Amino acid sequence: MSRNISKDRGEFASYPSLRDRVVFVSGGASGLGEEFVRQLAGQGARVAFVDIDEDRGAALQRELGEDTLFRPCDVRDIPALRAALAARPTASARSGCW
Repeated sequence: MSRNISKDRGEFASYPSLRDRVVFVSGGASGLGEEFVRQLAGQGARVAFVDIDEDRGAALQRELGEDTLFRPCDVRDIPALRAALAARPTASARSGCW
């Protein structure tokens, strides 16, 4: 059975219902997680993400701007994950964003 796959690689799923909504991505600093963060932010979602790679996560947050929030976290550490989920952006982030 063959699948009909679009040859236009520039075609991505669109989620207009997520515009201005907060979404959470774990492992968001690299690989598929990074692409999720980029695509969701590009569609107007406010993206909070965690990753163990603090340097890449911070760089991605700087690149994408004020509608993203990065917190370094190893998701295997449940207390640290809870703290990251409860975190609020710094004063430099857009007022009322989160």
